[in-house]
This record gives sequence, structure tokens and C-alpha cells, in this order.
Amino acid sequence: MKLFDRNLRSNTRLGIWALTAFLLAGGLAQAHSNKPKASPSPGASPSAPQFNVPIPVDHNAKGVDLPFFDNGKLQMYFVIRRAYRLDTGHLDMFHAFLQTYDDKETPDIAIYMNRCLLDLNTRIITSQVPVTVRRADFEITGQQMVFNTRTHVGRLTGHVRMIIYNLQSATGTATPSPTPPTRPAPKPSAKP
Repeated sequence: MKLFDRNLRSNTRLGIWALTAFLLAGGLAQAHSNKPKASPSPGASPSAPQFNVPIPVDHNAKGVDLPFFDNGKLQMYFVIRRAYRLDTGHLDMFHAFLQTYDDKETPDIAIYMNRCLLDLNTRIITSQVPVTVRRADFEITGQQMVFNTRTHVGRLTGHVRMIIYNLQSATGTATPSPTPPTRPAPKPSAKP
């Protein structure tokens, strides 16, 4: 029994030392995390989103037109039937239309969304309901979408259907192809 008692006492002491060291290490880590952080420069505001929307947090807006300019050039234009500002970084959009523009400010891609979420910091749109993407040479419909408005790269998932217009001019074949439906691109109301 003495051997058992001696091992039990040494294991208990070892356990108490390990627990004390663990608690001290946690306390030191917490003390280091409470150090004052470097303040940002006066011109930068870390909480301000990169894509400013004039809708207060927790408010709805109807009939919203949002042009986005970069270096004085029109990059994209939103026409939203109803928008809800969730927080400072997210905008929930219902029945939204997005028109993107190329470097020459000519319409490029048109996206029709029933409901989607725009991250105002990363400018990435996500939708969990069917979306239609149109360009002059194709039309794609998908069940879910993720679209980066900066790079104009997106991903459609679910039941995806694609129609290619004017395939004969692209491949040199003589198969007839339908002409794309024409919808006018929205006209921005003002330049920056």
C-alpha cells in the first residue's frame, strides 16, 4: 500500500503543478491580449464598408438605384425593388437587377435576382434562390449563385441551364440560334 500511496501523492503533486502552469499561461496570454492596440490612422475607418449604401441599419428602402463608380468610371448599377440593411456590412436585396460595365462603360453582364445578400466589404453577392445571368452571347440560370462584383467571376450551382446565342458565328457552323432578348440597361442618374 505504501507504493500506491507514494505514487498517488506524486501524481497529485504533478497534477497540481500542471494545472497551476496551465492557469498561469492562460493568465499571461490574457494579459498580453489586453494590451492597447495601435489606433488606426485618422483617415481610415475600419468599420466603414467599401461600398457605401445610404440606408440606415435595420431599415427598409423601396425603389433603390445604386450606381457604383471606381476612378470616375461606372462599374456596376443596381436597381432594387426592396432592400433591407442588416448591419453595417450586409444588404439584403429583394427583386434586384445588377448591370455590370466594362472599362469603356458599356453594359457587360446583367444579373436578375429574386433575393440575394450583398457583402458591402467584399462586394460579393450570394443567392440561395434561382438567378439568371445574361450577356450578349449567353444566358445562364442556376439555383444558387456566388458572384464577385470586383472580378466579375461567379459560380452557379444546382440545376444550371445555359443557352448560347449566335453559336454559328463563334464556331462557323450553320445551325440556327435564337437571338437574345433585348432589355435596356439602366441609365445612371448622376456621375460622381
